Parts: sequence; C-alpha cells; structure tokens
Amino acid sequence: MKEIHDDDVNNVLKDDGVNNVILTKYENLPTVNLNELKSNFGEDDSWAVRVIYNELFGGVLIRQFPEEGNREHYHSDADESWIILEGEWEWYIDGVGTKRVAQHDIIVVKKGIKHKIKCVGDKPGIRLAITRPDVDHIYTEE
Repeated sequence: MKEIHDDDVNNVLKDDGVNNVILTKYENLPTVNLNELKSNFGEDDSWAVRVIYNELFGGVLIRQFPEEGNREHYHSDADESWIILEGEWEWYIDGVGTKRVAQHDIIVVKKGIKHKIKCVGDKPGIRLAITRPDVDHIYTEE
C-alpha cells in the first residue's frame, strides 16, 4: 500500500474539487461574515476561505455542492474538527461508520483515524474545518 502525503491546503482543496481557494485575504480578520462571503463568491461555485491561521491551529470555511467532498485520508499528527454551518453532509469515520450530519453539528476525528466527507441532500453545504496549520493529509492507494 502506497501513502501519498500533502500538507499544502491549497493543493488538498483543489484536488478535492474546490474551484476557488482563498488563503490570505480573510485570514485572521477581527470578523468575517458568512453571508458576505456567500455574496462575494456567488451561488455557482464551490469555494474555500481560510479565516484562521496561527502556529497552533487553522480554520477554513469550505462550501461544496451535493456529491462533492474530499478523498479518504487521515492525519498522523493532529486531530481535526468541523462545525456544520449549512447543508447536510455524510461523514465516514473509520471504526465509527457513516453518519449524516447537518447544521449545528460538530464532528471530531482523532489523529490517525481515516475519514471522508461528502455533501449530500439538495443544496450546497458549508463547514468550518479546524486543525493544526498545514496539517499533513495522508492518502492511501493500493
């Protein structure tokens, strides 16, 4: 089994099908308004905006459409959490199984646990991903 490592959030998001990735424009501002971001990016595209970045953790808002998400992966060196702000998502967590989550749900995956995320339902979803900055994403291939 071959492992592929990627710690560049821009590459990770683009490889997961996110069309518009903005890393620094909204980073560490005193406030960021979700409705303003949605208005700025329009309704036709997936996008990701990093809103928090420091030596301890980073936070990225990610908007995707139904059937979009990320590839199965894990992080060997950090836990990851998500806050669901809009839409419905299907979460696969190794050892837990698949669970459907929606607005106001909070998901936590411990380091070393494989997981996969997919937007489901009939409208786009937005989640806030929180983990160590520049965390290593490890993908496995047969």
